[in-house]
Amino acid sequence: MQPHKLELDIPDAIIGYLQMDDEKIKNRIYKLLLIDLVRRSIISFGKAAELVGVDKMSFINEMGHMGIPYYCEDISEVINDAKTIEKTMTGAS
Repeated sequence: MQPHKLELDIPDAIIGYLQMDDEKIKNRIYKLLLIDLVRRSIISFGKAAELVGVDKMSFINEMGHMGIPYYCEDISEVINDAKTIEKTMTGAS
């Protein structure tokens, strides 16, 4: 998939608060956009994690580190997560 180039002007006053280099800022904005899409039920947590290049639990943990809570909006995702955990705990594949 070809990336879409987007130029964003961020005031220096905001950059000063971030205390990150440009690449980290870009990554943070990308993740926040994905989180917004998840919250609006446009994509799943799993799809967001895939687009970031991590597994679903790593993505959810990273959200927690960013102070963003994980809310299950779809009971089928909760059931699938429970099944995955059960398989992992019992060593089944």
